[in-house]
Amino acid sequence: MSGHATQKASEWVYRGLWGVLTGWFRVPREAPTLPTRAGETLDARRPSEAWLRYRKFWFWLFLAITDIFFIAVWIAVLATNLIVGLILAPLFIALIVLPDVFAFIAIHLRYDTTWYVFSPRSVRIRRGIWLLHETTITYENIQDVSVQQGPIQRHFGFANLLIKTAGGGGGSPQAGALGAHVGLIEGVHDANELRDLIMSRVRASRSAGLGDDDHDERGAGAGGGFTPAHLEVLREIAAAAKRLTA
Repeated sequence: MSGHATQKASEWVYRGLWGVLTGWFRVPREAPTLPTRAGETLDARRPSEAWLRYRKFWFWLFLAITDIFFIAVWIAVLATNLIVGLILAPLFIALIVLPDVFAFIAIHLRYDTTWYVFSPRSVRIRRGIWLLHETTITYENIQDVSVQQGPIQRHFGFANLLIKTAGGGGGSPQAGALGAHVGLIEGVHDANELRDLIMSRVRASRSAGLGDDDHDERGAGAGGGFTPAHLEVLREIAAAAKRLTA
């Protein structure tokens, strides 16, 4: 009963706090965007609600342990000295309730400020409220995408994706100090399908030739997939090399 009351109080506090924080820190409420071409669409998503339930599971487990500890200490104080126990009652109540409220708020802030946006050429990851971390990873820089899922995560029905990039193309370090060449997509319910989608776009970006130029009928002939612009650059390189060896 007390846990339910704590959750209701936390939800009430959070609804008001979220509006205040987004105003103070100018936290964007909407998903980030990526450049798109005509006819292209973006896939913007938050982590799965299963990930939110998973984090609340650990929250309630830790809450139960700490609350039992503080209640036991309070009972011991009451048994030793009733007056002192009554005087310290507000302190123990604060120690039991306030950390629970703050932890609940932190869980929802983490969920509401985490976004993953996928375009045909790149993926953008955003998380954070005090410090906003936003990383864009182009598919051509991705080396590997792996699925991570522990037994408890499997029970809740979600997994994490770990995106490894080459040579610093992945941007800034992700939350959790994973490193500069790693992108973390947490709490997705369709991790295997998303991994296959990303890897298919990685293969498509590499087979399309150099850079981000359109791969269409203009470069599909004898150029082996290169556009006229690519062939012109190659001719200039060959001419420069010939002059150096002359």
